[in-house]
Amino acid sequence: MLKIGILGMGGMGWHHARRYRQLANARVVALADLVPERLEAKETVQINLAAEGTPLDFAQVARYGEAADLIAQADVDVVDICLPTDLHAPYAIKALEAGRHVLCEKPMALTSADADQMIAASEAAGRYLMIAHCLRFWPEYLYLKRCIQEQIYGRLLSLNMWRMGGHPGWAARNWFADPACSGGMTMDLHIHDVDYVNAVFGRPDRFYATARKSEKALTHDVLHAIFEYTDGPQIHMHAGWSVGQIPFHAGFEAWFDRALLCYDEGKLTVFDDPGKVASHPADFAPGDAYLNEIAYFLHCVETATPPVECLPESVRESVALVEEELRGV
Repeated sequence: MLKIGILGMGGMGWHHARRYRQLANARVVALADLVPERLEAKETVQINLAAEGTPLDFAQVARYGEAADLIAQADVDVVDICLPTDLHAPYAIKALEAGRHVLCEKPMALTSADADQMIAASEAAGRYLMIAHCLRFWPEYLYLKRCIQEQIYGRLLSLNMWRMGGHPGWAARNWFADPACSGGMTMDLHIHDVDYVNAVFGRPDRFYATARKSEKALTHDVLHAIFEYTDGPQIHMHAGWSVGQIPFHAGFEAWFDRALLCYDEGKLTVFDDPGKVASHPADFAPGDAYLNEIAYFLHCVETATPPVECLPESVRESVALVEEELRGV
């Protein structure tokens, strides 16, 4: 039984906590947050993901105001970091140096230089570090990856990906709105699709981006990027925080030699009839990406197996790609 400590009990912290409850090989034994009310599982923390299941009962779980105190004092095997982005690197390094394995929410860090320090700390400590990039474990995106690699519908010619929502004003101290804390929309939303493309295809041969700021934005809140691969697909990614509040919306359209694969409004559909407009559901195994990523990392820890599906070196390159995009806009 692996003992888990979670740092940061905002929306994603509780989202992770609900997944650990479903796993027989893990038990949450410690929580840390500067806001006492957020340690009580009152289902009052807002996030762009719906809460589900019965209320959590963590009455016997140790609670800490300071994340550093949990790392230093709690008897845990794994530290799960769900803090604001600017805190990912310093607390991941603290936890690794204390001999804990670390699962850290995306994005890995604000900069690739910070990511390098996290990787160095993992190597020096001999402990695993994995970044919880959920698209690498999302069933519909895994099916797309399989179609690409196995050429189920022929070669992938073009891929259009999108990810958007309203400005996230629900976070404590409105930290999402401060690019020094969050990295802005590019690190909150766009990094998802960049990391997926990087994981499947590697570094593009050519790429460029264009981005804009709304009147009150401190950083870019809408971006279009083109990644091109020699003898491979062209990929377009669009991400944005809308000035007006809108429902969270993400998906893709994948153009293959013999089909178009469309993931929109939570449905994955195949258009592969050359004679008429007709579609059918894709044949894939459904699942919960957040549960999948956590279960995978715990299996890696238990079996002393590096997390090859989401190695920190790969994720670091995703951060570097976003940095390079923004230098050109």
